[in-house]
Amino acid sequence: MRLDKLVYVLFQLMPQGFFALIGRAVEDAQNYVFKSVEVKETSRRFDGVFEPLRDDTTYFAEAQFQLDEQFYARLFAEIFIYLKQYGVRNWQAVVIYPNRKTEQKNLDGYRELIESGRVIRIYLDELPNAETMSKELGLFKLLIEPEKTAPTVARKLAENATLQQLDLLEQIIAYKFAKLTREEVKKMLGLQQELLKETQFYKDIYNDIYKEIRDAALRDGKEEGIKEGIKEGIKEGIKEGIKEGELKTVPLLRRLGLSDKQIAAELNLPLDLVQSVPPR
Repeated sequence: MRLDKLVYVLFQLMPQGFFALIGRAVEDAQNYVFKSVEVKETSRRFDGVFEPLRDDTTYFAEAQFQLDEQFYARLFAEIFIYLKQYGVRNWQAVVIYPNRKTEQKNLDGYRELIESGRVIRIYLDELPNAETMSKELGLFKLLIEPEKTAPTVARKLAENATLQQLDLLEQIIAYKFAKLTREEVKKMLGLQQELLKETQFYKDIYNDIYKEIRDAALRDGKEEGIKEGIKEGIKEGIKEGIKEGELKTVPLLRRLGLSDKQIAAELNLPLDLVQSVPPR
C-alpha cells in the first residue's frame, strides 16, 4: 500500500480527522458520506469525495505524495466534469501534501482558482507536533513522522485512544516498519495483548494465522476436534481441538504474540517442551 493510500483509509475510517484538518467542527462529519466517485468522461475515479447529506459544501479530497506537474490540470478537469455530470454545487478541493516540495511548481493558468478559496492546501510537515494535537490530526502527522521518532509519537497517540484509532495506528506503524512482526508492533505501541486483540487489524491477521492452525490440524485428521473447538471459540478450539498437534501450532501461536509461557498454559504442556520448539 502506498503512503498516500493510507490517507484515504484515514478519510474513510476517521472522517472527523478530515474536518479537523480543514478547520471545521469534527461533528460535521456526521453530515457527510465519504465516497469514491467515477468521472465517466475521463474513465477515472475520485478516490475521496465527501458528499453532504444536506445542503452544504462538497469536498474533493486528494492526497498527493509525489511531484506531478500536471496535477492541477487533471484535478480541475475532473472536478468540472463531475459538476457537469452530477450537478453544479458549492465545492472545495482539499489537497494533502507531505510537504511543499511535492506541490506542482508551475501554477500559471491555475493560480487565480487556487487562491480563490476553492482550494485548501495542507502540508503535513507544517502541522504542529503530533503529540500536541488531537488524535485525529496526530494520525495524519504520524504518516510523515521520521522512523527515529515515530515509535515515541505512536505510543503517545495510543494513550486513551479508541479501538478505531488504535487500528489506524497499527496500520500506519505496520506500513512504516514493514519488517516488524506483530509482536514487535505491539511492543512499539505499548499495547496490552487483550486490547490489541480487539482491533480489526489484529483480527484480520489472527484469522489468517488461525486458518493455518486449522489447516494443519485437518491434515492430521482432527477435523472433528476443530469443529467442536470452534463452537467454544478460537481459544477453546486451540485447547480442545488440536490436542495431538500442539507442538505444530507453537510457531503460529508465537506469531500471534503469545509468549512460550502463555502457550504452555493454553496447551497444557510443560514449558521446557514448548521452549524446545525452534522458531519457524
